[in-house]
Amino acid sequence: MREGKIKVNQGVMIKPQYQIFNSEGVGSFEEQWNDCLDSLLLFMEANPVQKPFVVRVFIAANNQEQYNNRSNLIKHRMDSLGIPFSVLAEAPESPNLVLVEAGFINSSIHQLEYGNAAGIKYCKIESSGYAEYWLAGVEGEEESLAENALNAFARLLQAFLHLGIGFDQIYRQWNYVEQIFGIQQIDGHLRQNYQVFNEARAEYYSKYLTVTGFPAATGIGTAFNGVTIECMAVVCDDDFKTIAISNPKQTNSYKYGQDVLKGEPQKRARQNQPPQFERARLMTDGASSRLFVSGTASIIGQETIGVGDIEMQTRVTIANIQSLVCEENLRAHHLQLDAIPDKYAYVRVYVKNAEDIPVVKAICRGHYKDVPVTFVQADICRADLLVEIEAEMVS
Repeated sequence: MREGKIKVNQGVMIKPQYQIFNSEGVGSFEEQWNDCLDSLLLFMEANPVQKPFVVRVFIAANNQEQYNNRSNLIKHRMDSLGIPFSVLAEAPESPNLVLVEAGFINSSIHQLEYGNAAGIKYCKIESSGYAEYWLAGVEGEEESLAENALNAFARLLQAFLHLGIGFDQIYRQWNYVEQIFGIQQIDGHLRQNYQVFNEARAEYYSKYLTVTGFPAATGIGTAFNGVTIECMAVVCDDDFKTIAISNPKQTNSYKYGQDVLKGEPQKRARQNQPPQFERARLMTDGASSRLFVSGTASIIGQETIGVGDIEMQTRVTIANIQSLVCEENLRAHHLQLDAIPDKYAYVRVYVKNAEDIPVVKAICRGHYKDVPVTFVQADICRADLLVEIEAEMVS
């Protein structure tokens, strides 16, 4: 269990609502972006009690210059709103060039504070002493991916110091890595980008993470822009429980063997660094609960299942999530769990190949029904993985 600073009262846990805003896929990128933003603003105007705590903007881009131009256009409009946001080079389904996913909470129940911590936008949500921090758009500002990743974590650390929190309070983290399974030569060694990122994460966790276990997390590819980090941190005390949830079907990622970690180790290391995250993290205050489901793929044990078969990988991934979130597995980790998080607040689906999105969408719609589901094109952390799914659930 992670320790915090503030007394938590029963029944104050946040229950977020997620909305997806897109255009009809007609017009230029700027026209589609304006349609998405107008829809977001109209929703906020029509629902003044619902306040956004984080926004993700997914965009199509053919090269770094186009990404920069489109990202700057978005940042010009979003900066004035004060909401934490990320612009991610993960294309929505064609013909859409941009898609917006936003999380909202009821401001009549919870108090919101928007701010800037060492150049990073954040939203603090507080109710009866329970504090939750959302930070987004934490981008590295260096050329090489290794330095870019370290710089992104350094910027996150500075924001934490400004806010008076730390890595121990991170419960959910998103790690977006350019060309995630790409291989490049570094110091005479063929290094995989994901392994390079994992080393930067491990360096900061080894220095600043003092509690047992890791956050729930997604590590996913983007087409451009180095490394971007988002996270959600919670300040609480022992009355508030958070439990790492493992999957009976999967090896914990930080116990992966070297045979599934690709690329050569860094020059001064003998082995590659496994990714450090929990399969899910449960939060409960007794009266209510939330479950953060990490990015999940078609892996049994530590082996990829259904190589080359998008339908099989999608179904295995959904089955893996069902095994992870079922009441039996949650109670196996926390016997005293009274409030079962059995409702999906949102689902996000990353698909490697754009042409596979309709197939994946049909399977997911059949399973997740009316849940808000975002579909984007993105490389998964292994070259043979075709789909990855993450989610948040509430009681």
